Amino acid sequence: MNETHENNKGFWLGFFLGGIIGAVIIAVMGTKEGKKMADKILKQGEELKEDIEEDIEKKMKLLKTKGEELVKEAEEVKQKVVEQIENKKEEVSSAMVTKLDDTLTQIEELQKKGIDLTETVHHKYFKKDGKPLTS
Repeated sequence: MNETHENNKGFWLGFFLGGIIGAVIIAVMGTKEGKKMADKILKQGEELKEDIEEDIEKKMKLLKTKGEELVKEAEEVKQKVVEQIENKKEEVSSAMVTKLDDTLTQIEELQKKGIDLTETVHHKYFKKDGKPLTS
């Protein structure tokens, strides 16, 4: 019984709202003032639509400009990073050349010491009849 009572309430509420909506539609579409009001609402809707479209267009242009600025800034940052890498590469290359040069100099000195030591050993220990051998 309670469920039937709830269904009746829903029916009457729908019937009442439908009647009000129908009355508004008849008033708007069936009378001169209603038609004027509908035209006015449509006109305001069109103006609002145009305003929104203009606003969207302005914001799109602004976004495009900001995007281009960001791309430009990113390119500048990229260029700075590339320059820094190049500078560091030159510094590292220069440091490596210096180290390599120092290492080669040390190798040459070791070779000279080796030759001198070999000659000393040769003269000291390789003798024939008490006289050093000549090479």
